[in-house]
Amino acid sequence: MVLQESVDAIVKEFTVDSAKLEELTNHFIKSIEEGLEHAPGEKSKGLPMIPTFVTSIPNGRERGVFLAADLGGTNFRVCSVELKGNSTFKLEQLKNRIPDDLLEAETSEELFGYLAKKIAQFVDKYHPTGSTDTTGKLKLGFTFSYPVDQTSLSSGTLIRWTKGFKIQDTVGKDVVKLLQDQLDKIKCPVDIVALANDTVGTLLSHAYSSGASPNGNQGDTVIGAIFGTGTNGCYMEPLEAIKKLDPELVKELKSKGVTHMVINTEWGSFDNELKHLPNTVYDQNIDKVSSNPGYHMFEKRVSGMFMGEILRQVLVEIHSKGDIFTQYFEYDELPHRLRTPFELDSEVLSHIEIDDSTNLRETELSLLQSLRLPTTIEERKAIQAIVRAISRRAAYLAAVPLAAILIRTKALDGYHKEVEIGVDGSVVEYYPGFRSMIRHALALSPIGPDGERSVHIQIAKDGSGVGAALCASTVN
Repeated sequence: MVLQESVDAIVKEFTVDSAKLEELTNHFIKSIEEGLEHAPGEKSKGLPMIPTFVTSIPNGRERGVFLAADLGGTNFRVCSVELKGNSTFKLEQLKNRIPDDLLEAETSEELFGYLAKKIAQFVDKYHPTGSTDTTGKLKLGFTFSYPVDQTSLSSGTLIRWTKGFKIQDTVGKDVVKLLQDQLDKIKCPVDIVALANDTVGTLLSHAYSSGASPNGNQGDTVIGAIFGTGTNGCYMEPLEAIKKLDPELVKELKSKGVTHMVINTEWGSFDNELKHLPNTVYDQNIDKVSSNPGYHMFEKRVSGMFMGEILRQVLVEIHSKGDIFTQYFEYDELPHRLRTPFELDSEVLSHIEIDDSTNLRETELSLLQSLRLPTTIEERKAIQAIVRAISRRAAYLAAVPLAAILIRTKALDGYHKEVEIGVDGSVVEYYPGFRSMIRHALALSPIGPDGERSVHIQIAKDGSGVGAALCASTVN
């Protein structure tokens, strides 16, 4: 019974109610406004709100063959996307693992030379005659999923490496120029015309695949969002609202008939000050053992990278009170994997989440396999309740930026308005019930049940590949 009391208390700590959703949504809208005011590097309590220089959203009628290169994590993928003009596309791709020695190369040329060679090999295989246009060069969109200060659609300087890269020589340099120089060096007929972010790619690829809106205007895809290892989102903002943009640039864009620009919110950094986000002792412990203490506080409560670690922290804490795993008297006696930060994968939680086997046998096997941890039926029931509390909180918090942006853009205003949100990422695609839980939260949020019924959350098709190619297709 003591274990049950501990679990009830933890489930209560992880509960996000409608009042909390309203508080967080209002603060998110305020953070958007503050972020749009401040230039990069200026001290701001708002979101980063990075201009992407993407000024139109596909309608499904785009045609042509475009290349995409995606450097995300330790893999490098090259694709060619044939847009068929009817919301469908044909995709060819090659994936290469980045050699470990290049992660810590001394010069940028070593890494970008390797990437250029892989692009050239792909072009030789799939497009040996180059492009059919007057230049003879294929247009490429470059998805570069690292912090970049983007200065135009086709340029951006690296702020810092993440995900294992440590090439100091690259920091502060234009990553597009670094790759283009290497392509030119080996006479590869490719022009990099767009620097894309994976969340922007998700927005564009879903807008293309979902087709034109019935009235022929921009499609009704309002948000592109990632809920996977990390989390982020983007949407279209009117030019005049983006105060951080150079007024001369705004004037120039408006003279060309441009009215909006896609903004990369970088919402993983929402409420880093923890004025409004729930902040349990487990969240505090995770922040301390993370690689970036004090940053990405929203991401640490929502994304797949942290859900397993939250469960591990909870289990260690309950054990310290003597309420669970009583066969282990001391912390040092616990299985090594249970004592190791980030050893527990969110995939294990997804199996526990939906386990309805007799005596939770599936959960028993999952815990034995992943943590070498034997459990009793009472312990497994307790663990399942905690897992469900962790995932529900993550999904409810995930609904906050969606509700805030829908309100901010007035996307739901109008009679019988229907809108779409393109999403990508392992958690939203594969974690059982995650999308349904986001929907429950949207109904409880300020948009209410009527607003929730007008929102369609759809898995986007290959945002980093098709989306980057679509970025390239916008360049004349």
